[in-house]
Formats: sequence, structure tokens, C-alpha cells
Amino acid sequence: MITLNVMRRREFICAGAAFLALATLMTMNSMSAPEAGYVGANKCGYTSEGMKCHAEDAIGNQFKIWQSSPHAGAVKTLQSLKAENIAQNVSVTNPSENKKCLKCHTTGGGNSENTKNEGVGCEACHGPGAGYYEASNHIDYIDRKKGYGKAVKNGMYPVLGIENLKKREKMCLRCHDDKRPCMPAETMEIQKQKQTIQSIDKLEKGDINFRHPLRK
Repeated sequence: MITLNVMRRREFICAGAAFLALATLMTMNSMSAPEAGYVGANKCGYTSEGMKCHAEDAIGNQFKIWQSSPHAGAVKTLQSLKAENIAQNVSVTNPSENKKCLKCHTTGGGNSENTKNEGVGCEACHGPGAGYYEASNHIDYIDRKKGYGKAVKNGMYPVLGIENLKKREKMCLRCHDDKRPCMPAETMEIQKQKQTIQSIDKLEKGDINFRHPLRK
């Protein structure tokens, strides 16, 4: 009888410890949700001291390329008359504040203070950057591939390279699909906006060029 009580007490303690560990893990996961991990495109372009990173011309100035792209201005389009008309047709009020629209027109779906006004920024494609945006967490000055591996380990989405093309396609089609509220009804416009695996591979669509590779 004594042995049985001891065993039951031990089982109770173990169960309690397991529950506490699970609760702690759930709390940590909620604290590290993607919305809390976005740092904003400026952090990719410049350091906190104002030194250039991805705004450096020597490596291709990816930040400038992004700034001139439709992605950068995506959130501003929600304030246009065209957006208001589209929104009315799908029973959406105030598209610039509606989560159905912000889901794809901002980085983080409008849930992050750091990115809610920047449009579709770096982290919309590369993932929330809190864990990897610091140079020491994504750069290897000798072996770029190792640097990329380091970035992925620290939270960057693995969407670069031909080997990750399908992952990149899946990511792009989260927004560029035919189920979005603003999907046009005209056949010609649908074809114009359609994203094929080829356009996602080349990062080019008509006269729009989204390519921003690092220079060696």
C-alpha cells in the first residue's frame, strides 16, 4: 500500500511537471509569434547607426529596388478610389484598415507596429527578421552559402534558389491567388495578374522586375 501511494504521488508530480512545461512552451510560442518578430524594411537597409546594409550600392542596393517596386507601395493602394470601388463590390468597408486587405497589402497583415505602414516588405517574403536581421546572424564573409544557412537557422524562410522554387511559389500564391477579395473579373486582367511558376522563378512579370540579387 505504501509503495502504491508513493508511485501515485510520483505520477502526480510528473504529470504536474509535464503540464507546467507545456504551459511554458505555449506561452513562449505565443510571445514569439510572427507578428512580434517583424523589424521593418529599414532595419534591412540600414543599421541602427545609419550605416548601409542592403541599401549599399556595392552589393546591388536591394533596399532601393524594393522601394521602387509595386510591393513597397501596396499598402498605399488601399487608400485609392480604385480600392474603395473594389472593396464595395466585395462588401468590405475601409480597405486600408480591413484585415482581409491588409493580409496581403502589408508585411505581417497589419498586426505589427513596425511594418503596418510599409507595404509588402522584405520580411513578407523572407520571414520575420527579429532572429536574423543582425549581420552576425546572417552573414558569412567567406562563404555566402553558409551565411544563408545561418540566416535560415535563425528564422529566415528558405525560399531562395532553384531548389526552393516550390516553396517560393507556395509563398507567393498565399496572396497572388484567385480567391483574394480583389481578384479581377475581366479575363484579360486575370491573365495579366496571374503568377505562373515561370514568373515566380524569374521574379519578372511583363515590364515589372522584382529581381534583387546580391552582387558578389
